[in-house]
Parts: sequence; structure tokens; C-alpha cells
Amino acid sequence: MSGRYRREGVAPGVGEAARAPRVVLLHPSRGPITARDWSGTPLGLITGLRELGAEVHEVGYGVNGLVRRTAHLLSMLATSSITAAERSALKMELRRSSFQRQLDRLGPVDAIVAVGTDCYRLDRLRLPAPVATYDDATLAAMWAHPDSDTSRAGFRPEHVRRWIATQRESSRAATVCCVSTAWAGRAFTGDYGVPPERIAVVGMGHRPRRPAVHRERDWSTPTYLFVGIDWERKNGDAVLRAFSRLREDVPQATLHLVGRHSRVDRPGVVDHGLLARDDPQAQRVLDDLLARATVFVLPSRFDPSPIAYLEAASAGMPVIATTAGGAGELLGEAAIAVAPTDEVAILRAMTALAEPAEAARRGALASAAAEEETWRHVAARILGALGSPTEVAAAPVPSRGAGR
Repeated sequence: MSGRYRREGVAPGVGEAARAPRVVLLHPSRGPITARDWSGTPLGLITGLRELGAEVHEVGYGVNGLVRRTAHLLSMLATSSITAAERSALKMELRRSSFQRQLDRLGPVDAIVAVGTDCYRLDRLRLPAPVATYDDATLAAMWAHPDSDTSRAGFRPEHVRRWIATQRESSRAATVCCVSTAWAGRAFTGDYGVPPERIAVVGMGHRPRRPAVHRERDWSTPTYLFVGIDWERKNGDAVLRAFSRLREDVPQATLHLVGRHSRVDRPGVVDHGLLARDDPQAQRVLDDLLARATVFVLPSRFDPSPIAYLEAASAGMPVIATTAGGAGELLGEAAIAVAPTDEVAILRAMTALAEPAEAARRGALASAAAEEETWRHVAARILGALGSPTEVAAAPVPSRGAGR
């Protein structure tokens, strides 16, 4: 793209607005994207692009039922892992041919945003427009970390090496690699050899969790909130131990737990269990917790870019974050980043934020930081990284870090 959206064969006149850009969201899944796919990230990108006025077209795994089922059965013959089967050579080729047919039918487009590029090779497609990939980590970095989902999943090393090679070649073929954090950007350079000038840090989007009815938060009583489905990776036991020690000095403190784990029954702890995203009543309970808590504590053993941090920040809470991954970058001074294995550091952070004035100060910073990290902001930065203007936005989009 040359920095201006193309018009339908007509030179724009003075003061004439450019037409809405046509943007493709390329993804490896079958059917329309939903909030369940990749923690809602692709749907967030689609939503953000449309809020900017873009005409968005999904290009996914569009194969007829008989071929799709046959390919799946054949792929499963070689592995017991659905994840590995989805990345088989047969399915990769079917994605390539399906993508190409759809792209050819679409005709001229202005930009392509590609996600899930460990499932297909961008370099084997005839691409009609500049391409931005979007990721929060390299698969190589996740495979290297012992506490990541990837390394703990039991995948065969030869499979993962092939997936890493696929993502590497796709990244090298892209016009620009958009990433959520500078940590992820360094990984794309170090792991895949993508030049730094072809990497753009565009942040991570989220769905703001502001309460429907505004009420003043009571900062005088420390109220901690932990939200994590994967109790072990999210470091739940370490949080519990730190909280027990904190309560010796701050007996009025409470800790609310949300997630999938064995029931916890301890003084000061309120266990809500799993609050499902697709359960409206459960989400009302979570919204109430986000409105009342004074500190969000989630020092995960590994987390590239947890959307949960941004949701908590949008509700006005400071965050105790992790240094393992890029998570600690998301909120600047609104978060206290700690090494997940350093339980003394976790306790110190919880103690510091037990002080009402400090928690309120960082909470205000968190709210301001979250306002810059909507999916609309991320989508605008991606288009900007491709050389496109963002005048289609209804309001100015600040660069990352403004006001922090």
C-alpha cells in the first residue's frame, strides 16, 4: 500500500474522502470467527477494523464437508493429537488452496492481517496486498519455556519443530510482523531472523470491563482478585502462600479466586470457582468483583500478553504482573511486575498495594493505560504499520504509551 487507500479507479477530488479500505483477516479455522477462538483475539481484530470503517472479509479453512472429514481422518491416522492433525501436511495444503481460491475471488484488497501462521505458509500464497501478521510470541519462545502451554502439552518435538519452521517462514514472508509487546518483537528477531525494522509493537486489545453503574471503589480495605483457568501456570499456589503471610499483618484483607481448581477454604479467601465467559450471570459476578477489588494479582509462571490484565485495568485496578513473557510491559507503572518464582517479591507487591493511596494511584494509571489498548487502537496501529492512514477512525488514535 502506498500510504493512501485506493479508490475505485477515480482520482479523489479536493476534500473528497477515500473509500473504506478492504481488509482480509486470514485465519486457519473453519467457519466464522467467534469469541472462543484464540481468547477472542481474531474477533477483536475484526471488530477493531470495522470500528475504523474497514470492510473486513474473513478468509478461513473453506473446504467442503466430505473433503474436510476425509482429510481429518487421514491426518489423525498419523497422530493421536488433534493439534498435530490440524497442522498435518495434507491440511496445510488444503488451507493453502482454500485461501488462494478465496483471495482470488475477492479481487483487489488493501491489506491482509494474518493470524495463526503456524498452521499455513504465507510464502506459498499469491498475496494481493501487503500483509501484517499479529502475534504475542513466537512458537519457538513458547516451546523453550518450561511453563508455557506449548511445552507442557506433550507434543512430539519433531512436530513442534515443523510448526516453528512454518511460523518462521510465514513471518519472513510478511510485509510487517505486528506484535503485542517489545518482548515478542525481540523473539521474532532472535528466533526467526526478522529484521527489527519489519517489526511493529502494536499492543494487545481487550473488551473493557467497566461497571454498568459507577460507584466509588473502597480502597481502604485490601481486596485482591485472582482470575485464571490454569491454576498451576497462573501461579495460584504462590499467590495463596503470599496472601496467607500478608494476612498476618493485614488481617482485614480478602482474596477472591476465580478459575478451575480444587476448592480453597482458607481464612480471608472467597472461592468463586469457574465463571464461564458464555454465562451471563457468571459474568455479572465477575464484573462485580472487578468493580470492588483493589488489586488484580496474577504473577503467572509464563504469560506472553494476558488480556486479563487489560480487563482488570479497564475496571480501574492496579495489577501484580509477571516478568515471564511480555506481560509486564502492557500497563507500564500501573503494574508491579515480579518474577513468578520469587514469592518474597509477590508478597512485597501485595503489601505495597495494601496501602490505599498507592493502590488508588496505580489504579488511575491502569485505567488510563487500558483506554489506549482497545481492539480499535490495535487495528489502527496495524494499518499504520502497513503504511495506511487512520483518518477513517471516528476519533484520534494515540500511539502506545501516551500519557503513561
